Amino acid sequence: MNNWTLGIDTSHWSGNINFDTMYKAGARFWITKATDANKSTGSQFEDSRFDGYMKAAIAQGKLLIGCYHWLQASVDPTVAADFYLERYKRYKMDFPPILDFEEPSVRDTGRYSDYAWRAQMWVKRCEQVTGRKPLIYTAKWYTSYFTTAHLSWMGDYPLWVADYSWYANSVKKAPYFFPSNIWDDYKIWQFSATGFGPEYGIQSASVDRNYFQGDYSQLLDWLQAEQPVPPQTVEERLDDLERRVTLLEGQNAL
Repeated sequence: MNNWTLGIDTSHWSGNINFDTMYKAGARFWITKATDANKSTGSQFEDSRFDGYMKAAIAQGKLLIGCYHWLQASVDPTVAADFYLERYKRYKMDFPPILDFEEPSVRDTGRYSDYAWRAQMWVKRCEQVTGRKPLIYTAKWYTSYFTTAHLSWMGDYPLWVADYSWYANSVKKAPYFFPSNIWDDYKIWQFSATGFGPEYGIQSASVDRNYFQGDYSQLLDWLQAEQPVPPQTVEERLDDLERRVTLLEGQNAL
């Protein structure tokens, strides 16, 4: 799988993180939880580890970074997007905004159309503010509760798909269960969520592992292509170029 790029995603449940260990284990990107809300009251909160993780990862300086929002049905989606964007803009993110679309309480209420609408409003707001198309994280087991009409708009956004069937069934080295009624392809595949935590510098016994569908240079190209217009200033371009060279040098040094 030399044409795939390994990445890790985390939240406060991951505990302490050693980003040098993560990088040395082969990870080239890292995404962490930024925001959420109480599913009953709609009270929003920042992940308790978000700031600490971000500062440590940026100080390490070798991983491409991003952050996600867990969508709840209890808060206005535009308000939720703005709350997330305050954190997203606090740091220079390599990845576009990311929406985690998998809240299980929606199955109890049956308000699938409402939850899909909230997701649509959230990504529209983030795209409007950042100029970047958000990435949507979900799985076929979850989207199967919705009609295609509920989610057809999602096909305009890149997919981060969760599917662990490769390890369970040894079918093939690609997602087996895939929401193909919505997407033709995916950008990132979360292929495992069990074990390997310490190997990647994670205090928790388990860690979420992912593959970007492409090599490292293709990942860099995709992230650069997703940058907003108008173009950056000369100073910002030089800073980005220096970081890109540093990242490539770090990869070649292994």
